[in-house]
Amino acid sequence: MKIYLDADGAPWRDLVIERARWHGVTVVVVADYSHVLPLGKGVERVMVDDGRDAADFAIVNRVQEGDLVITQDVGLASLVLPKGAVVLSPRGYEFREDSIERQLAQRWSAQRIRRGGGRTHGPKPLSADDCARFLELLEQSITTLMRRPDEDRSVPG
Repeated sequence: MKIYLDADGAPWRDLVIERARWHGVTVVVVADYSHVLPLGKGVERVMVDDGRDAADFAIVNRVQEGDLVITQDVGLASLVLPKGAVVLSPRGYEFREDSIERQLAQRWSAQRIRRGGGRTHGPKPLSADDCARFLELLEQSITTLMRRPDEDRSVPG
């Protein structure tokens, strides 16, 4: 299990790294060259070229079943969910396959309104409650994923 952190949507990055270290889980921070990324034990950095969705595609290409992805990006979530990843939002909720289509439709609708010259409301600023909810969900997700049997270690029968 690895935790993939989309650096574009990582307001709680240091807290994620701290929790992952405590559990002995590697965090892979993926970003373009304009970001300053953390170094340290248990942290892998993946640098990608500037460009729309470059970090997202790097995550999609690396993620495996049983990995955890942290992102605010609904599009990225929709691409890694079918691969068996668990996807968390920094707002403290889990992206789920049974609701991702609705979230994508809402995003598309808002983009269409903006392209037509209309205005849409952006997300509210992150709050202490968001952080607390996120950390609780992060802990639950790590614990659950670590309990899964590691298929790579199973002895062929």
